[in-house]
Amino acid sequence: MRELYERRRPPLIFAGAVLLIVCVAIARLPGSLVDSMERTRALESAAAAGWAYRLMALVAVVQALYGGFVIFRIEQVRRTRERDPRVGAMGKPRVITWLSRTAATMVCLTLVYGIAAFVVTGQRGGFWLFPMICVAQGAWYFREIGTIARWLGFQPAADSGPATAVWQREGPDYCPPIARGLVPLGREPAPEAE
Repeated sequence: MRELYERRRPPLIFAGAVLLIVCVAIARLPGSLVDSMERTRALESAAAAGWAYRLMALVAVVQALYGGFVIFRIEQVRRTRERDPRVGAMGKPRVITWLSRTAATMVCLTLVYGIAAFVVTGQRGGFWLFPMICVAQGAWYFREIGTIARWLGFQPAADSGPATAVWQREGPDYCPPIARGLVPLGREPAPEAE
């Protein structure tokens, strides 16, 4: 199971590195360039730029919520494994890697929304909301993928066939594990009176 936990890290670490590089690059932009971008922004009125910013922020938040509440859920992974034979045939480590890459892509997409908001509005201060969403989104997805990894650790392998949940009666000499300590070795339990 430890291998499953380890496989979720590299894609999200890569997304974190991309986030850090972009944040440092935006922070290091000269003020004159930012002022020029604000003056020559695509949307001329401040009201239109404000609404475009709000719309991009709303889309980023909705995307983060959709990923956390819909995509990275045990029920969704179970249904996908049952419906899609390609996913069902994947090994457990590949499923976790696939989910981690999807999470990293969604985090980077949120960052793209932030860059687009910066370009459209020309305001560097508005950009910083999106990296905060990215960090919260990445941490949330990391936790959810860990929960899925724990669940997958207890699932039968894909090539072991379908699990049978049919109960079968044990033999007449069966003694449940909890009662085994009560019957001394070498002594048979007393036969039932008829």
